[in-house]
Amino acid sequence: MSRDKKVVKFHGNEVEDVTILYSIRHKTKPIVMRMEEFNALKDARSCESINIQVVADFVIITFYKQESTNSIISRELIPLHATEHIWVKDIQ
Repeated sequence: MSRDKKVVKFHGNEVEDVTILYSIRHKTKPIVMRMEEFNALKDARSCESINIQVVADFVIITFYKQESTNSIISRELIPLHATEHIWVKDIQ
């Protein structure tokens, strides 16, 4: 990528960072839950930008190779019912 720092957006608006705390079920023990954290700035995937949106029943995380051409690397969905907290750090 040509940028040293990826751009993080929340509903299309540039922010400093977004962190999402959510729970997932254990694969072999469905009653057991564990907490996971997604941090946009700390995510190791190589991309130009990340856009996080809350839409209907999901938190949608879209990773863009090139946002201006809508070139998407991948998209992840976190069920809203599993989301514990979303922290949005605004630009100073």
